[in-house]
Amino acid sequence: MPKRGSPEEELRALLPASIAVRFDEMFPSVRKGKLSRRDRKRAKILGRAEPVLKRALGPLEVVRFATNGVRQVMWWLLTAGSMNPFANRTTLVLTDERVLLIHTDWCQRPCMFASQLPLDRIRATAGRNSYVFIRSGREQLMFHGVGRSEARYLRNLLESVDTGDGGWQNLCPRCFTAIDGAPPSCPACGEEFKSPKKAALRSLIFPGLGDFYLGYRKYALLEMVGAAILWGVFVSTLGPAVRLEGAEGILLALPLLGLLLVVHAGDALLTRNKARMGLHSKDGALPTGER
Repeated sequence: MPKRGSPEEELRALLPASIAVRFDEMFPSVRKGKLSRRDRKRAKILGRAEPVLKRALGPLEVVRFATNGVRQVMWWLLTAGSMNPFANRTTLVLTDERVLLIHTDWCQRPCMFASQLPLDRIRATAGRNSYVFIRSGREQLMFHGVGRSEARYLRNLLESVDTGDGGWQNLCPRCFTAIDGAPPSCPACGEEFKSPKKAALRSLIFPGLGDFYLGYRKYALLEMVGAAILWGVFVSTLGPAVRLEGAEGILLALPLLGLLLVVHAGDALLTRNKARMGLHSKDGALPTGER
C-alpha cells in the first residue's frame, strides 16, 4: 500500500476510479519516488477522458499510457493543412488491446469523434523528438506535440506489440462500435453521420464551408475570412485591369484566379480527409460528463 502523502497516493487520488490503469507503466518515474508535473497532467488527461473511456473500454481492458497532442497527416505540413493543429487536438490512450484516439478541444475535453487501432494491426512504429509515427496497412498516423521523453517512452511501449494487417477504425460517438470506413450511419445503433463528400463539396464552393458543416466553426471562420480577402483582391484587380487594358486586362488577373481555384480545390481535399478521420455525428458528439 502506498504511504500516506506519497507520490503514488497523490496520483491515485487524481485517477478516475472507474478506469483500470497499469500504474507502473503509466507513471514510471513514481517507482523512483518522484512525482513530476507530467505525471499529474497524465492523470488529469484520463480524468477528462473518463466519460469516453467508461463507454469505450472493455470490462477487462487496462490503460497503459496516455498523453495529449495533435493528430496530423504528413502532406498537410506542405499545405494550408498545417493550420490543422487548431482543430486536431487529440488525446492518445494506449491500452493492453489498442491505441485509442479521442478528439478534444483545447481544454482536453472530448468532442466530435474517436478512433482506434487494435494492437495486432500495428505494422511499424517510428519517430524522432516529439513525433510518433504509427503505421498500419497503407495508413500512417503522425502524432506530435508531446514532450520528447513522453514520445520516446510511448514508442518503446508500442515497439513490443505484434504486427499484422488492417487499418484504423472509427468509433460511433453514440455506442462506440468499431467501424471500418465512413458509412452514412452506424450499423449497430443507427446514428447518422455527416458525409465527407458533402463536406468537400461545400469547401469546393467556398473554403471554410465544409469545416463549418463538420463542426470546426472557429477554424472555418478563419478560412472564410482568408478566402474572402483573396476574392476581394481578385475583384479589385480585375476591374481596373479591364478598364485600362480591355479584354487583355483579364489575362493580368488570371494568375490570381488560378491561385483561387487551387485554394478552393485544396481546401476541398483537406476537408474530405479531415471528415474521414472520424465519424461526425449529425445530432451529437462524444460524452464529456458535462451534459
